Amino acid sequence: MSKKSNNDFVKVAKSASTPGTGTVVASAAALLGADLVVVALSWDNPPSEGGIVTITFLMLISFVAFIHVMHSIMRSEFIVARLQMTEFDEKVREKDSRELSQTFKVTMYMHLTGLNFTMIAFWIISYKYLISLGGYNLVILLLPFILFLLFWFPKFFGVDPEVKLRSGESLTQLVIQIVFLILICLDFFRVLTIP
Repeated sequence: MSKKSNNDFVKVAKSASTPGTGTVVASAAALLGADLVVVALSWDNPPSEGGIVTITFLMLISFVAFIHVMHSIMRSEFIVARLQMTEFDEKVREKDSRELSQTFKVTMYMHLTGLNFTMIAFWIISYKYLISLGGYNLVILLLPFILFLLFWFPKFFGVDPEVKLRSGESLTQLVIQIVFLILICLDFFRVLTIP
């Protein structure tokens, strides 16, 4: 990596991480709080039709993912600060630049994982509470599908252009969500029960 490209990377990294860092940390912290609140409320008054075991697993996976997001953000801020110091030689700066790039990728992946599992947990707990209240009414089965469409609408119609539908992250999210929609359908038709 040349000195000029390294300096350019440091500038981009600084501008990308510093202003947005507070927003990402705040959103990760808010989602951490939401995960814990939903789990606590669900444990206090679980739906009679089950689902508490599954949503607990999903929320705790999300919790760990968001902890990783916050750790990665702090690590990237440390690396950016170190990159700005001039006394390090070119090899150290190149190593730090690679680590920073990898840290950004991990942060994005963990953030998407946490969001995905949090959203699926909300689908399941909402569906299970509605089933507990209203019985196996077909309208209730529409809720997870409506939430699924609302999530993917911006990606299908280009409202969210920076997230490509064909990217590995998007395809992974899509497959996981479809698997859980199938499980919800199987639960609704009593082929299996989501615990």
